[in-house]
Amino acid sequence: MLVVEDNNEKYNRVHAVLEQAGVSADEITHVIAAAPAFEHLRRTQFDLMLLDVNIPRRLGEVSRRGGGLDLLRELGRESQLRRPTYIVGLTAFEDVVAEFGPTFQDQLWSLVHYSEASDQWISQLSVKVNYIQAANRSRNFSDGETYGCDLAIITALDTVEFEAVLRLPLSWEPLRLQHDETRYQSGTLNTQNGTKSIIAAAAPRMGIAASAILSAKIIHQFRPRYLAMVGICAGRADKVSIGDLIIAEPTWDWGSGKVVSVDGEPKFLPSPHQLDLDPDTASLMKMLAKDGALLSEVRRSASGNRPRTDLTAHVGPLVSGAAVVAHKPAFDALLDQHRGILGVDMEVYSVAAAAQGSARPRPKFLVIKGVSDFADEKKDDDFQEYAASVSAQFLYRAAKEFL
Repeated sequence: MLVVEDNNEKYNRVHAVLEQAGVSADEITHVIAAAPAFEHLRRTQFDLMLLDVNIPRRLGEVSRRGGGLDLLRELGRESQLRRPTYIVGLTAFEDVVAEFGPTFQDQLWSLVHYSEASDQWISQLSVKVNYIQAANRSRNFSDGETYGCDLAIITALDTVEFEAVLRLPLSWEPLRLQHDETRYQSGTLNTQNGTKSIIAAAAPRMGIAASAILSAKIIHQFRPRYLAMVGICAGRADKVSIGDLIIAEPTWDWGSGKVVSVDGEPKFLPSPHQLDLDPDTASLMKMLAKDGALLSEVRRSASGNRPRTDLTAHVGPLVSGAAVVAHKPAFDALLDQHRGILGVDMEVYSVAAAAQGSARPRPKFLVIKGVSDFADEKKDDDFQEYAASVSAQFLYRAAKEFL
């Protein structure tokens, strides 16, 4: 930890909070100006830099309003500096938060208001330290038994789907890992079993390959107990309604198989490999899918254009393929593989396969998708926001039960 703070009284309190969070004194480096901070950043890779906004440039100079921002900008320009994994601004002045908060947010960092009359900053700082410790543990797993976080959430779209996740009340903070361009978010969920740690990220594009890579990377980096995917899918018109939820049980790749020649014409012979939820998760999902009060609460809390039908949750087959399906006969042809198919998307199977094929400790997988269309020629975006929102909201409430 690097603490750039020129007020000794404030530093002493911050130091005490860090120690209470499990950071030893020899892991904390304290400087009171920007120049000595630069020297340390040239030599040391810090997990966290706590940066006072009003600091002097050099030792012996007076503090300058916004002086810490010069250090923040220099980190973005100077290639010889080792960028901290996380940066948190800390100021005792509300007007400084108002003036410089957007600058921190533009770089996906946070500016926290320090106050002797409030413990909110202590909670925020403790959460950040806990996540750093969890991330560090996850990079050093070797026993095949230790998990690094409780739940990882991924989406296939960084707009409508990931935005629905970030609207969940999980105290999100940006999280960056060295040599990794993925923009992670870390959060916490309070449950009856205590505070649980959450990691979230969006794939760079739709499709099986991108979600498989992201799933594998998150499993390797964070070792979650559960790996969940939320977002949108196409539904089967005679089984589900627009806005309904589909909980994948089981899932497979509908494009897996062999193309043979029959009388000179190509014929596809499917060879699906089905992956099932673990029994405990499947049982819980079936119970929650019947909880009318929970589904009503999810519907009320969802954003977007609401369909006229009540929200219904279905536990059943949700299959994946490499192509978007917007052709009803093509969708109907999938029923030859399983007459109970409820929906289709481009990612769910890859998430399940990554979870079940990972090194130990393996996460349990869970995919919850909202139906935004019927995979036909009328496919449009009218209900995408709502479908993504209900899937995220349902996972939020379900996680309180299974974590």
